Amino acid sequence: MPDATPAFLLAAALNALLDKQPGAKNRLLRHAGKCLNLMLPLLPLSLRIEADGGFSVATPDSAPDLQLIPDPTALPGWLTGGKFADLFRVAGDGVFAADIAHALAEFDWVLALRPYLGDIAASRIDQILRGFGAWRGQALESAGRNLAEYAVYEQAMLAEPYAVREFIEAVDRLREDTDRLEARLKLLESNRNA
Repeated sequence: MPDATPAFLLAAALNALLDKQPGAKNRLLRHAGKCLNLMLPLLPLSLRIEADGGFSVATPDSAPDLQLIPDPTALPGWLTGGKFADLFRVAGDGVFAADIAHALAEFDWVLALRPYLGDIAASRIDQILRGFGAWRGQALESAGRNLAEYAVYEQAMLAEPYAVREFIEAVDRLREDTDRLEARLKLLESNRNA
């Protein structure tokens, strides 16, 4: 057994998951022989795509076709509804990066985790992952509502929608009253000249 390096463990974990995901694995087949560097701050990992679409540890002299560099500034965007792939800056083969992102996005976690955890636990984990995605959307909507409420009621930076409607209706009434007054003045002027 090769040394249990972090790159070896990551490749083994990805391969175990990909074995249950033929669609995701097939997406990577056309990139056989390409190398990927995951540039983690203290632990850069180099992987290679094998002929079967799986991963192996890249040799130290392998030139990377793709580098994925974590971008901490993208974390707020991801938390507010962005994709997982947005957390990395891409350097190199963009098609390779897109295929990896699509393979991960199409992952069926129930199918992948069922052999290890059983049907119920795998389903629960999938529900948690989906719930987190829904939570992000709800949290973003709630934060927007709270910010709008703060701007309207606490800081008076925005007008309350009801007050805006009342103001517009009052302006419309004033315009109508002005039109009627102008019509009466014209009528009085025409009667005076006659």
